[in-house]
Amino acid sequence: MFKTPLIAALAVCAFYSTASAGDALSPSELRKLAPGRYAVNVMGLVNMVVSMRTNGIIVGEAKGERDRGYWSVRGQKLCVAWNKWNGGKRSCSTLTGDAGRYSGGGLSLRRI
Repeated sequence: MFKTPLIAALAVCAFYSTASAGDALSPSELRKLAPGRYAVNVMGLVNMVVSMRTNGIIVGEAKGERDRGYWSVRGQKLCVAWNKWNGGKRSCSTLTGDAGRYSGGGLSLRRI
């Protein structure tokens, strides 16, 4: 099974893409998240710090583990593929929010 709670939480999040209440961020709003650094909570279980770069690279750290991957925008969804944490499989979520606080797909993000 899963070796760490982080991997388990990210795997669950990959299948959970329901948006929270409010208007979904547009594709241009999603792209404006980068460059940015965020405190992210995954399903209320794992806290991590994520940096999104404008070139589509994403870097994360949680519980002493680091991973790197790619982010992209597909329609009105933010998609992330972590190299280790989810084996390179892309998971996409609709995000809502503003003023540096966003949520959706089991995630809550706060710009730091």
